[in-house]
Amino acid sequence: MREVDIIPIPDTQKVLIYRRRGGLAFVGNRALANLALRLAENAFLPDGAPPEAAAFLRAVGFFDPLPPPPTAELAVFQPTTAVLLLTNQCQLRCTYCYAAAGEAAPLTLSFELGAAAIDYVCRQAQDMGHGTFSVSFHGGGEPTAAWTTLRRCAEYARQKPLRAHISLTSNGVWSPAQIRWILANLNSVSLSMDGSPPTQDRQRPLVSGRASSPFVLRTIRELDAHSFPYGIRMTATAPWDSVPDDVRFICEQTGCKSVQVEPAFNTKRGGHNQPDENEARAFAGAFLEAADIADAAGVRLYYSGARPGGLSVTFCSAPYQALIVNGGGQLVTCYEVASDAHTLARLSVIGQIENGVVKLDAAARRRLHALMKQRRQTCEDCFCYWSCAGDCYTRAFGGGPDGHLVHSRRCDMNRAITRDLLLRQIARNGGVWRASFRAAPGLEEH
Repeated sequence: MREVDIIPIPDTQKVLIYRRRGGLAFVGNRALANLALRLAENAFLPDGAPPEAAAFLRAVGFFDPLPPPPTAELAVFQPTTAVLLLTNQCQLRCTYCYAAAGEAAPLTLSFELGAAAIDYVCRQAQDMGHGTFSVSFHGGGEPTAAWTTLRRCAEYARQKPLRAHISLTSNGVWSPAQIRWILANLNSVSLSMDGSPPTQDRQRPLVSGRASSPFVLRTIRELDAHSFPYGIRMTATAPWDSVPDDVRFICEQTGCKSVQVEPAFNTKRGGHNQPDENEARAFAGAFLEAADIADAAGVRLYYSGARPGGLSVTFCSAPYQALIVNGGGQLVTCYEVASDAHTLARLSVIGQIENGVVKLDAAARRRLHALMKQRRQTCEDCFCYWSCAGDCYTRAFGGGPDGHLVHSRRCDMNRAITRDLLLRQIARNGGVWRASFRAAPGLEEH
């Protein structure tokens, strides 16, 4: 597998020289790039090589030992995080909702299923000698719509012998009583909020069609007033040129310091579409412009498909080490698989909770992992190999028996954003970027 990538920089004669596993990037001409390629394969300086070029490479750490390839314990299922998909109901009608929340017959996770999942992950954490375990409330709908079950599960988790970290992913449309309870009883929140009121209200209206932004902004004011830990998960849709202004609104009008932006290319509720070339290019440009705005404001803005500095064999830990339970009691490998209606449900169901017992289908789990591994093997020549790590399977897999091997314009988009983020880091760091490698990824939001 190659260790040095030479990436053309559009509209210039320069190239980006990227030592992907070494976490080193800088800009040079073709001669320097060719020298770097030869030296990556053979540490001996070729005859006639300019000594100043070799001195530069030595000075920037090109010859430093590479970190060992990352590994992950994927075979043994020992989850210490329970993700509870509480309900398919929601008080919003988001235009892009992958689950079409609120349209199907109500399906709500029972307290008994939630308690069984909490028992399981707490026991796993105890067996591994951990001092904490995690519970995350998610949904194919809005978790607070199952308010009684949410409260009972949270209170049950607090009674376990280990300390529980309890988080919530929510649309933020809460009553004053719910706000008070969340502030007093949860550890962190991920808010789904799409930016300025015009964008928020267009993309995320209430079921009545009324604006949701007043409720969400009230929630944010309360979170900020109590210094409560939260992040914002922002979905971007066309027209893409509104994305920078929406990020600017969040930076100026909230105290949030971490914003995740994910694009939605579907034009109707109930699924995902892949971008075409123009959509991929437009989102990449809008995200990069927004990233400059966020950086100037001291806010971390990120997109899950472009993570320079990542060094991992997995895009996300959810398919491997999370106990994700949907309303039907199925164990699934992604929080988006809230029911059998999901197009990848057949691949994603890896067990069931029955009579309080977690029953893992190890063969189904291995089958999905094998497909993900096969896909990642087709990525070995991509400079995002260690950072994208094959991408999110629910976004990347296509249809048909070989759908897991399909590479769409999303890959082009991920590469374009990663390349330009690297160039920005190089410019900010005096011409050379060195990674501070991050830990293996956790549960990614999409």
